[in-house]
Amino acid sequence: MIPYSDLLSREIKDSNSIPKIFGVTIFLWLLILPLKSADAQTRYKIKHISSSIELDGIINEVIWQTIKPLPVIMQEPNFGRQPSEKTEIRIAYNDDYLFIAASCYDSEPDKIQSPSKKRDEMNLNNDWFGIIIDTFNDKENALAFFTTPAGLRLDMIVFNDAEGNFPLNSSWNTFWDVATVTDDEGWHAEMRIPFSSLRFQTIDGNVVMGLITWRWIARKYEVVLYPQIPRQWGFWSKFKPSQAQEVVLKGINRINPFYIAPYLLGGMTPTFELNDSETAYQHIDDPAHEIGLDIKYGLTSNLTLDFTVNPVFAQVEADNQEINLTRFSLFFPEKRLFFQERSSNFEFKFDGPNRLFYSRRIGIYEGQRVPIYGGAKVVGRIGQWDLGFLTMQTAPIDSLSSENFSLLRLRRQVINPYTYIGCMVTNRIGTEGTYNSSYGLDGIFRLFGDDYLSVRWAQTFENDKPNKPSSLDAARISIYWERRTLLLKYSYTFNI
Repeated sequence: MIPYSDLLSREIKDSNSIPKIFGVTIFLWLLILPLKSADAQTRYKIKHISSSIELDGIINEVIWQTIKPLPVIMQEPNFGRQPSEKTEIRIAYNDDYLFIAASCYDSEPDKIQSPSKKRDEMNLNNDWFGIIIDTFNDKENALAFFTTPAGLRLDMIVFNDAEGNFPLNSSWNTFWDVATVTDDEGWHAEMRIPFSSLRFQTIDGNVVMGLITWRWIARKYEVVLYPQIPRQWGFWSKFKPSQAQEVVLKGINRINPFYIAPYLLGGMTPTFELNDSETAYQHIDDPAHEIGLDIKYGLTSNLTLDFTVNPVFAQVEADNQEINLTRFSLFFPEKRLFFQERSSNFEFKFDGPNRLFYSRRIGIYEGQRVPIYGGAKVVGRIGQWDLGFLTMQTAPIDSLSSENFSLLRLRRQVINPYTYIGCMVTNRIGTEGTYNSSYGLDGIFRLFGDDYLSVRWAQTFENDKPNKPSSLDAARISIYWERRTLLLKYSYTFNI
């Protein structure tokens, strides 16, 4: 949770401006009320198969020949032209898995590039093939699965409709498989993604998802993709869930995965210390041991429970080192697995790195690790509602008492598939009576075309502070209007 002083970097100077702000907001709200939902899109029906497919990268099964390849097109460097190399992409599914087959033909197979096999390495020097799945069809978030001719696996979360400097989270990992083969015709890939690794909603027996799939030919700087997505949103255009093709899957049974990961850590640290009389050194062994448990359980196909006891996060990848030459704290992304599932549900950001909730503050105090007794998290989507709930209890350390961190986040799709309103409540309560509580209201409104209006309001309350709800001293308002297309891009931010 952001401390009182971090959240409010500026005081509100002119309280008379508040009615004007809300007047403008109400006017804009009335302006967009007549908008209807997005234009009806023809949905592509993925073929259901009764058997499984051998995952070997060799696309020779009879079932693949009965499926028509997707109508791919070139996006870069010349949008709308036929690809320079033949690419065939086919998709099917059975009761347990989603299968994707890609034949990436190449007239010069000796020039195919795949210099790395490191998982989650994003490098444009590799040839790539991948699929992006908006599992909830919410037009804002998606899961990405990519591979290279060397069989490298890259899985990521796409958030905020691929808007921003780097709208991807590569720290997220899940269970899936891929096999690749390179021959004198090019390279080929087969993917198998378990439905237990996806979260989705079933309505009247149907599951509707958004789909983007594309190939990257490194030496030509060429993108071959489906569906046709213009480049008007810049480099991240090919990742945008709002531009995905809607696909329909029928007869998928609900799968509630259950994963349990116990751990045991042990060690011994020998030291030598002077005795009380300072006449000799004595040998002291300092044993260390930790035991804990992580559980992930699918409450339903669209709700997931994460539960942890005494986590140490020893397996988490270290942060990239940075040198800070400013007076501001560095911002590091969250890499701990417990916080990864649907992490975008907890986003409530103002300008820059300012945000209402920052999970990296849980488990650290003045550079020291704070032990965590345990915690639980529930995330998912129910109908048009995004849900996020989190609670964690930390242990006391030095002058810091045991604290509870709790958070509730709700967002709802309204008016059209690209417009959301939501709220967030956070609490940080210590056993000695200290507290820091906050609430926020926000909305993202698609006004017309690529014009979006973002409105956010937040207020905090802390022990030993006046805490007057009618006061604007501990509050912040942000209004942000932007045109996201690169053809005529502009933005305007108003913060008080």
